[in-house]
Amino acid sequence: MNWENINKLLDMYTQHKHYHILFDKYKINKKGSRHAMASMLYQAVNDKGVLFSTISQEAFYDWLAYHQIDGNNYSFVYNLKEKPNSQQLKSLYENKESLIKLKLWDIDPANESEDLTNVMPNLNSISLVGIHKDEIDDKFTFSFVSPCIVNGKRPDGSTRLFKKMFFTHCVVSSHDYECKIIFNPTANLDNVNGVQKAKRTDWSPIADMFFGVLKDYIGDIKITAPLWIPDALSRFVEEATRHNNPIISEKAFKFEEKIADFASEMLNEAEFDIVTDQAMHMRFIQDIQISFEAQLIEKFGIIQEDSETFDIFRQRSDGVTHTIDVESRDIGFVGSSAQAAKRSRGDGEIDLLGINFKKSDRSYKFLVEQGSDAYLVRGTNTFIEEEVVDIVIRRLNQYRDEIQATEFRIDQSIDTNSLTPTK
Repeated sequence: MNWENINKLLDMYTQHKHYHILFDKYKINKKGSRHAMASMLYQAVNDKGVLFSTISQEAFYDWLAYHQIDGNNYSFVYNLKEKPNSQQLKSLYENKESLIKLKLWDIDPANESEDLTNVMPNLNSISLVGIHKDEIDDKFTFSFVSPCIVNGKRPDGSTRLFKKMFFTHCVVSSHDYECKIIFNPTANLDNVNGVQKAKRTDWSPIADMFFGVLKDYIGDIKITAPLWIPDALSRFVEEATRHNNPIISEKAFKFEEKIADFASEMLNEAEFDIVTDQAMHMRFIQDIQISFEAQLIEKFGIIQEDSETFDIFRQRSDGVTHTIDVESRDIGFVGSSAQAAKRSRGDGEIDLLGINFKKSDRSYKFLVEQGSDAYLVRGTNTFIEEEVVDIVIRRLNQYRDEIQATEFRIDQSIDTNSLTPTK
C-alpha cells in the first residue's frame, strides 16, 4: 500500500464522520481531529497487536473504496424492469480482484499542476475501484472513481481549472427492482469524464452515464420512468402532516355538518348557484374544513407516535407553479403553512418535497424530486449516512407498491367490464 497517496486522499476527501462507522466497528477510540483519526487508522492497519482491534488490509481497502457513500450526497434512484441476476452479482463480487484494474492508493491526488495531463495521469477514465457486499441486505455496491474538472482560482484571484477525483457508488440487489447511483455534487464542476450537467442544478446526465457503466457489468436492464412519484409524494406529505390527535378528529367530525351549512348559506347569500356549480360548492366547504382543522392543530397540537418521525418543510407543485416553505425547517407544516400546502396539493401534482426525518436526537433533511428517468433524493448540507437515505426510499417504495396495486385492480376491473357476454 502507498500510504503517502492514501494520506493525501484522506486529507482531501475524507470527513471526520467518515471514520466513525469504521472506528465503531473495530472499537477504536475516536479522536478530535481528522489528522489524529488518520494516524490511528494507520496504526490499526499496520501495527498488529498494538491496538485492541486491528483492521486487515482487505477490510481497510473495502472501507477506503466504499466510505464516500456516506455524506452530503445525491442519490438517483432508477426503477428496474427486472431484478439483477443473483448469480451474476455473486460472481462479480467473488472475482472483483480481477475486475479492479486501478487501486485508490495507486492514485496521487495532488493537483497543484496547471498542466492537467500531469495530474493523476493514471486516472483518465471511469475506473472500478471496489465491489462491496452487504451481507445483511445482500446489496452489492460498485464503487467507481473518475476524473472531473472543476473551476477554481489561483492565489491572485484569477481563474484556472483543477483535476479532481469523483467518487460514485452504484447500489443494486437481486431482491429489489431498483438501482441507486450515489455521488457528491462537487462544487464548481465543469465535467465528469467529459460529461456536463444539463443545467446548473441538473446532474441527471452524470447519473445516467454511471448507470450505463454499471450495465456493462450487470447486463442491459431496462428502467421504467418514475411516474408514480407525484402520487407517492402526496401520500408522504399527507401521512407526515397527520396530527394523530383524537381531540382534533372528534371536533373536526362534530363540526362537518355545521361547516357545510355555513358554506351553503354564505354562497346562497352571495347569489352563487350551488346546484349547478357543485364542484365550486364542495371546494369551498373543503377550504373551510382545512382552515378549521389548521386552527385546531394550532390549539391542541400534534401527537408524535414514535421516535422516528417525518416533517415536511417544502412542497412544490407542477415544477414552479406553487412552492410552499415553512419559516422554520425544524417545525414542519402546521397551522397556516399546512393549510396553504394542502390547498396547493389540490391544485397540482407534487414534484418536489422537502422532508425532515427525525431519529432520536438527530435531524436529517432531504429533498425528493421527480426526474424523467430516476427520482432524486438529496441531502441539504448535512452529512447523512446511506442507511438513513434508505429509510426515505423504503417509505416511497411502500407508497409505490400501494399505487401500483390500486392501478392493477382498476385495470383488471376495466378489462372485466369491457368483456362482451357470450350467449
